Amino acid sequence: MKLFAAACFVLFLNIAGRVAEARAVAGDVATQRRHHRRHHHHLPRAKRAHKLFVFGDDFADNGNSASDPGLGPVSRAWRYPFGNRNEAAHGRKPTGRFSDGLVQSDFLAKIMGHSESPPPYTGDSDNSDDGIDASGMNFAVAEASALEAPSGVLKLRAQVQQLRDLVRDGLVDDRDFTDSVALVAYSVHTQNLNDLVAKVVDELASVVSQLQDLGVSKVIVNNVPPFGCSPWLAKASNYSSCDDDGNMSSDEHNTALRDRLGGEEGAMVLDVNSIITNLVAPKEGSVLYERQFAERLRPCSEAAGEEGGYCGRDGGYSLCNRPEEYFFWDMVHPTHAGWRAVMQLLQGPIMAFLGISDLEHF
Repeated sequence: MKLFAAACFVLFLNIAGRVAEARAVAGDVATQRRHHRRHHHHLPRAKRAHKLFVFGDDFADNGNSASDPGLGPVSRAWRYPFGNRNEAAHGRKPTGRFSDGLVQSDFLAKIMGHSESPPPYTGDSDNSDDGIDASGMNFAVAEASALEAPSGVLKLRAQVQQLRDLVRDGLVDDRDFTDSVALVAYSVHTQNLNDLVAKVVDELASVVSQLQDLGVSKVIVNNVPPFGCSPWLAKASNYSSCDDDGNMSSDEHNTALRDRLGGEEGAMVLDVNSIITNLVAPKEGSVLYERQFAERLRPCSEAAGEEGGYCGRDGGYSLCNRPEEYFFWDMVHPTHAGWRAVMQLLQGPIMAFLGISDLEHF
């Protein structure tokens, strides 16, 4: 399987619990977050100028979401089984990533020559002598949106404001933006898209413009994934097929986004949608995709037991034995293996856009 995936890649490139327990867990998680956020990426000197700034939601969040276990599912990415399967680099402990391992921002960072996504935003200046980490900074937070977000969750525009505040305070300067890259990972399924799609796309375009005005050299914006292929909609068919109406909503958004940003200088619309569609719903005879995953639509971790169960709640979920054979980790998010496959297949276009010639294997 590994040899096949590698060959296909080359081919593509070439063409709450008890209070006391909750406090103990919260303290442990807080310690993890402090250690995780203060970790510095020691990079070759030539790579230090190429910073990555990350904005968005669950697809890119690497530790900005709430960690208090008393918040229930909101903080689930800080609890087992998240982060426990594939990431020995993090001690096989949850890091706030919505995956069993790494997420999209980590693999983009790898393409740029970093070891993983830059550290999550700390809210203070105690990161490095230069103000921020040598690899950049991650502002993405789970459940973020373009227009509205749950209480306490920053919208995309507010995330960009955090970077602007760092510039104002002298913690980020023009040198940090030299050859810099921004990822805007927006994956929200907006209901009633006929009314809202134009507003959402306008806001995404505004975020791109704000980042460019700050001095970011290149901006990568995800189109949204095929909503109908996510397990929360595919479950209706017992995970045998995607939901056409859900995918139509994605198509409406992505068409408008392409029309708005497709020709924008310094901006790239990253076609996450087509790659995920090909991986989880490959056309018959599509050898490049159809052998990638044994389970394409069924999630590795699924709610079970009493009502209100979810991945990360004790007794509230079932868990597969081999997440590397599943594209989806839970009802919405890809596994570590899923994200790796997506970003391997997008590495060629990303390298061309960023002017990168050194192929990074991951």
